[in-house]
Amino acid sequence: MKVFILCPFTGLCDETRYEVKEEYKPFFTNLTNKLEEMGCDYYLAIKRENWGIDHKGPEECTKSDYEGVKNSDILIVIPGNNESNGISGGVHVELGWASALGKKIHILLEDNFSYSPVLLGLNSLTSTQYHKCNAFLKKSMLDEIEKIVKDELKLKVGM
Repeated sequence: MKVFILCPFTGLCDETRYEVKEEYKPFFTNLTNKLEEMGCDYYLAIKRENWGIDHKGPEECTKSDYEGVKNSDILIVIPGNNESNGISGGVHVELGWASALGKKIHILLEDNFSYSPVLLGLNSLTSTQYHKCNAFLKKSMLDEIEKIVKDELKLKVGM
């Protein structure tokens, strides 16, 4: 199964250089390790671009992200919050592609954060499940994503 992880990128970067802050790297390393342990392929721009060190230009990253969405079985969405300087515009674009392609989407939402009605209404267009998760890029978010992927794997094999 191929999992596309949608999350803020620029909002997680150091203000002086385009590189993901050190404090966030363990979360994404643990996430991709878990996905690999479960036998999943994944698409995560943060890892593809080596934390931002190998940053791609707009044309290249747009085409790559679109292909990633198109070729994925499910999408896990971490929209962003105040810590990530708000919700990522890139995440919203990718969600538009995913809904137009009829992809299965799982969105992690936090209490006390305001989301677009369009994001909250995606379930009217495509298979979308909303999951409450108030621990932005913390272990409990990792655990929630692991549970989502394990449940999807069970569905895929008909268990």
